[in-house]
Amino acid sequence: MIEGRNIKIRPLKNGELDQFFSLIEMASMRNDFFPFDVESEYNFKQKYQTTGFWQDKEGLALILNLDNEIIGMISYIKSIFLEALELKYIIFEEKNRAKGHMKEALNLFSTYLFSNRKINRLQLAIPDYHRASIAIAQKCGYIFEGIAREAVFSSGKYLDVCIYSLLRKES
Repeated sequence: MIEGRNIKIRPLKNGELDQFFSLIEMASMRNDFFPFDVESEYNFKQKYQTTGFWQDKEGLALILNLDNEIIGMISYIKSIFLEALELKYIIFEEKNRAKGHMKEALNLFSTYLFSNRKINRLQLAIPDYHRASIAIAQKCGYIFEGIAREAVFSSGKYLDVCIYSLLRKES
C-alpha cells in the first residue's frame, strides 16, 4: 500500500469487486470520455481472478480516502511503441473532486512506478477540453509534448488529446 497525507493507493481486493465494478460502470455512463474500457461483469471478474489487475505490463490500483472508502482509481499500461508506461486515472464522484486527491495520487503513483519498475518515461493522454486533468498533470511536473489530433473516439466523435510526460530524471 502507498500512503499519502490524504489518500491511500493499493490493489483491489477480492471482496471489493462488486462495488468497484458498479463504480466504473456508473462513471462510464456519466462521463463523455471515460479512460477505461468497461467490459461485461463476468469478463471483469474473470480477468481479476486471472491477473489480480496487477501485472508487469498493466496494473490498476484503487485510490482510497483516509476512511478507506474507494474514491477513484489509477492505472498503468505499457506503451506498444514507446519505452513508457501510460497512466490513466479518475476520481469517481464529483463530491471527491477538487480536493487535491488526484494530484496526490498521481505524484505518489509516479514515484512508486519509478522506484519499482525499470522505466524511464511515464505518459498521460488527456482530452484537450479536460482542463482539470491538464492542471493536475502540470502541477505534478508532467511536461506538455503536443497534441495527438483526433486520436481517441468517444461519444460518436474523434477527440484531440494532449500528451504529457514525466521522465525519471525529472521526478
